[in-house]
Amino acid sequence: MEPVVAIPGAGLWRGSQVAGIADFAVDLDRAACATLEEAAVRLVAAGIDPVDAGPDELPLGDLGSTIEVVRHEALHGTGMVLLRGFPVGRLSGDEIAMFFWGIGLRLGRAVSQSVMGDRLGHVIDVTDVDPHARAYRNRTELTPHCDPTDLLAFLCLATATEGGESRFVSSLTVHEEIRATRPDLLAHLYRGFHYHRFGEQEAGTGPVTPWRVPVYSVCDGLLSCRYVKEYVEVAADEDPDIEITDFEREALELFEATAQRPDLRIAFTLQPGEAIIANNYTVLHARTAFTSHPDRKRELLRLWMAADPTRPVVREVAIYDRAYHGGEAGVPEQPGLMPSFATKFDLD
Repeated sequence: MEPVVAIPGAGLWRGSQVAGIADFAVDLDRAACATLEEAAVRLVAAGIDPVDAGPDELPLGDLGSTIEVVRHEALHGTGMVLLRGFPVGRLSGDEIAMFFWGIGLRLGRAVSQSVMGDRLGHVIDVTDVDPHARAYRNRTELTPHCDPTDLLAFLCLATATEGGESRFVSSLTVHEEIRATRPDLLAHLYRGFHYHRFGEQEAGTGPVTPWRVPVYSVCDGLLSCRYVKEYVEVAADEDPDIEITDFEREALELFEATAQRPDLRIAFTLQPGEAIIANNYTVLHARTAFTSHPDRKRELLRLWMAADPTRPVVREVAIYDRAYHGGEAGVPEQPGLMPSFATKFDLD
């Protein structure tokens, strides 16, 4: 029997039924940005790191009502907002990072994005120095996936010379498409798969989740999604005790194919001064491979945020033991380690 779920109509959007990413756009009023801009400039001049600044030091002023609308839409509406008009041209790099952090403080609590403990991350290709850098630090294609917290936010600072197109799709719509065409495969997605942790697990815990991470799950009547294709595949490749059955593989292939359907997704290229805010439990995101300009690498600022209150989810959606046992979401910080992992195929 299928679980009873609540799927808000706003979350069941299709790319073919909207006018592209513009239908999800909210513009920052320049005058309303003044209070936060001034605070950002002042804190940077004082030598304060953005992650050490709190909401009292970064007042929003007239921007507050707009950010509350964005937060509500991301958590309870379509699950996605394109926020345009960041003062990238008016502020220095450090100042725009502070400005972005000030907005993020109102969306949720920033959590660690890697073993480096980076709460304000830089999405930039570093494969020239680390060929096995984790996905957000390389230039390869990323297929539809979720990050392990309530909300994500990307702010574009510089585009690629070629590629780097963003693709977003409603995971709720994907669920309904599968339910309508192959409901027999949904059970495998609800049962889930073991995840490889890519070397970022806490000390004393295994490289693969001992529990199955469900692609879809229901908690308090809310349907949520958690999916990272590579983590599933590498777990099966590297652990001889893990087998993906033919039916499970068929379910994964259907999920992947549905999530990449052009009629369901929205494709766009973030421009400098634009940020995308999305709900990881209701929206999947992807990126095409890219080539950076030799003089200026493609660069985004990134936040992973735990909402307050956080979305009710089953504990099996956690990838790391800390979150599974009710602790902090995100990747556990481990001083001295880097977000880099080579599979056995990389090492062959």
